[in-house]
Amino acid sequence: MARLGLVASARACVLSIVVALALNAGVFVALGWADENADDATSSSMEVSEDPENTVNARQTADNSFLYDTSIYELSQADASYQGNTVQIVGEVVGDSVRAEEDPGYCWITLEAIEEEYESSISVLVPEDVLNLIDTYGGYNRTGTALQVRGTFYLACPSHEGIIDIHAESVTLVSRGSATTDELEWGRFVPGIVLVSAGLLLSLLYRLLRERER
Repeated sequence: MARLGLVASARACVLSIVVALALNAGVFVALGWADENADDATSSSMEVSEDPENTVNARQTADNSFLYDTSIYELSQADASYQGNTVQIVGEVVGDSVRAEEDPGYCWITLEAIEEEYESSISVLVPEDVLNLIDTYGGYNRTGTALQVRGTFYLACPSHEGIIDIHAESVTLVSRGSATTDELEWGRFVPGIVLVSAGLLLSLLYRLLRERER
């Protein structure tokens, strides 16, 4: 009986050792698998970070120069949130250009809203070479050159006595200007001619009746 007890104890010890070895082997395998995944993840992230387009500059400051594709009328109703932001508008050049005395090499042009239902305009500071794009200044019997302007909007410009203006950064020709002539529409004169003729006939008839009464 003692021998049987010893044999059973030995078997139990051997079984315990085998189980412990198996568990340790599983732990080592799991750790190895985790290390491989970690290495893959590290190498993958390194591949992404090496792409210049995907890197992030932690020192980069916030940029509030948003682009507002807007209209001249909306800018005439703008609030302080537009101050210093980049805007893009399309308008008709009207009036005339004026040399900017305080900004050599620049001049002022006036852009008017092209929407007929909105009457609004804005002053734009542009380089002098932009004038080469303008073939017609809008006015009576003239449709001015249409330009697309992208630049910095100032609700109260600190450099130009607080006026509302745009400092252009890019100017593109949209359409050429044209001159219009008033066509004479004879049909509009017909009612007047008829009335005048009727008045002359009545006057003549009145005189004839007066002569007969004598």
